[in-house]
Amino acid sequence: MYSTTCTPPPTRRARSGALAAALAAGLAAAAPDAASAGGATTPGFTAGLPIYALLPEGLYYINQTSSSWRDIDGLDVRVNANIFFFYYQTPWELLNGNLSFVVAPTVVDVTTSASPNDFGFYNTYLAAQLSWAVPGIDGLRVGYRIGGYVPQDGPVAFDYGVIEQRAGFTYLKDGLSILGNFIYGTPVGTSSNDVAPDYFVADFHVLKSFDKWTFGVVGYASNDITSPMLGYAKQSQIALGGLVGYDFGGATLQLKLTHDVYEKNYGGQETVFWTNLIIPLWTAPVAAPRTLRK
Repeated sequence: MYSTTCTPPPTRRARSGALAAALAAGLAAAAPDAASAGGATTPGFTAGLPIYALLPEGLYYINQTSSSWRDIDGLDVRVNANIFFFYYQTPWELLNGNLSFVVAPTVVDVTTSASPNDFGFYNTYLAAQLSWAVPGIDGLRVGYRIGGYVPQDGPVAFDYGVIEQRAGFTYLKDGLSILGNFIYGTPVGTSSNDVAPDYFVADFHVLKSFDKWTFGVVGYASNDITSPMLGYAKQSQIALGGLVGYDFGGATLQLKLTHDVYEKNYGGQETVFWTNLIIPLWTAPVAAPRTLRK
């Protein structure tokens, strides 16, 4: 957002903080002389996805979009994000867990009724993940992911990085899908020291599939853990909504709609419309069974 070698004036600092909150977890009402950056991960993006399921070896693409609206004392704030999410399920194991890798560049457009829109690339997300089957409970897997956001320059990116740890579970059996995904983020870098807190995010879903259709409930919560500066107003929120999905055969489309049922220090409740388009780009061929010749 600004050079780490200089301190921005108060008006720019406030605008930087407000924009950061808009990108990460919805815009917060920043005080004139204090930033309010929020977390780097938007709560709710993993709800609806079987994050820790074991997929066939291959490369998968998920095009994720979100369009959010929040009214802050008459100020209309709209944030549109498009995530290009690539997921590689490897054939390898580490620590008896199945290994996968993630890379996710993101484009964001932020518009308010009081300022011109900002558009550009958000900080790219990189991660490695392990998941394990739970003995004795068919369909249940637990997982751990280590990753984060790389520092980037641009009108909608942060010039500091973020290290994230994610852990949770996925249950898949008989058309039922249950997710609990828990995220802890820690900003790193000089300019993060006085603008961005450590944060916690929890995403959930309970889904049921009927033939090609999927229906269910999604939800998420977020909370700032630390205060990066004197007078920082910690943000928190809880949102609930619904999901409908359809399997086209080779591609799956999910639509979600969520709304805040609780918020603190965001200035107003947020409504978000989400889409997930899931496409297997490549899967490894399955080896043909071998038969013994007589």
